[in-house]
Amino acid sequence: MSNFNFYTANEVYAEKYFQLPKVFFTNEKYKKMSNDSKVAYAILKDRFSYSVKNKWVDKNNRIYFVFTVEELKGILNCAEGKVAKIKKELTEMNLLFQERGGSTWINGTKVNTPNKLYLGKPEATAEDVYLIDAAESQASSGIAKIAIPEKDQFNNENCGNAKIAIPDKSNNTNDSPGIAKIADNLYYTSSLDTNRYLIDSRQAEQEAVLLENFVTLMQDDSIGTFVPENALLLIKTFSSTLKDAKRTVKIIHNAKYKAEQVLQTKIVFEELLLYGVNTNELYNTLLKAYQKQKTETVNSIDNLIFTYVKNWFIEKAGQAVLQANQQPTNGPKIPMHDWSESV
Repeated sequence: MSNFNFYTANEVYAEKYFQLPKVFFTNEKYKKMSNDSKVAYAILKDRFSYSVKNKWVDKNNRIYFVFTVEELKGILNCAEGKVAKIKKELTEMNLLFQERGGSTWINGTKVNTPNKLYLGKPEATAEDVYLIDAAESQASSGIAKIAIPEKDQFNNENCGNAKIAIPDKSNNTNDSPGIAKIADNLYYTSSLDTNRYLIDSRQAEQEAVLLENFVTLMQDDSIGTFVPENALLLIKTFSSTLKDAKRTVKIIHNAKYKAEQVLQTKIVFEELLLYGVNTNELYNTLLKAYQKQKTETVNSIDNLIFTYVKNWFIEKAGQAVLQANQQPTNGPKIPMHDWSESV
């Protein structure tokens, strides 16, 4: 008895769940319904026992709810506008029916009663039944298999495991009454290629490690990029892979080279501080490009970065270099006084 693993009250309540009808995710009619409405349906359905306890059952033995808008806001944990939207969507899907409340006299005061809310049953077609059964069979113990018709003979000869065959699209529905004709079974998957999965996972991990160390890699002397660390960190944040990040650095180098061609002068990024240029403006220039991508429609972020950076090198960095190069190299001549001739 000392080794018996008892359930406690807290554990029982922690394992209580709301149930979502699977047809909400197989039937085209319900798939377009918002997740908020689907969850709201599950929560209200769970409160049937509360309705029975309060004897909210009409003369036709139909269960209903009596909730004010304020109560629904608390139950669904949302604002009044969201409650109205959810009720409207469920009503349009024929999953909610509202019967207008009447009025009654309480202690000499006329009081309006809340609407009666009825939940409707989701409609399940033969196709929904087939898809749901197929998914459950596939996800069971791993023994059940879903086989395409061409493989039926092979499976019958090699194993006695349970199989579910996908109907041939060319068959007439009259030939197989009661079975839905399905063009594509979205729940069907071929046998899992474990090796492929492991390879893909390993490659994803490797990409993540390389991107994480992108700044360190780019600051290596063998690469020698002039892009400052804060800009590299920004590029890393907005890149999905190391390849993407390195491509952005190359675009910055190309933009600088193009600016040098336009100005016909060499720009040494590390010397810009000597000309009074704030090199942090390169970071701000990149940030503006990424911000534009997030707030507006941008056909190519690469082209946008190239244009922004090129313009910065031409209008700010390059102009400072040109101005400095135009100054006379020799200082003004100072007349020397011959103090030997002084009186």
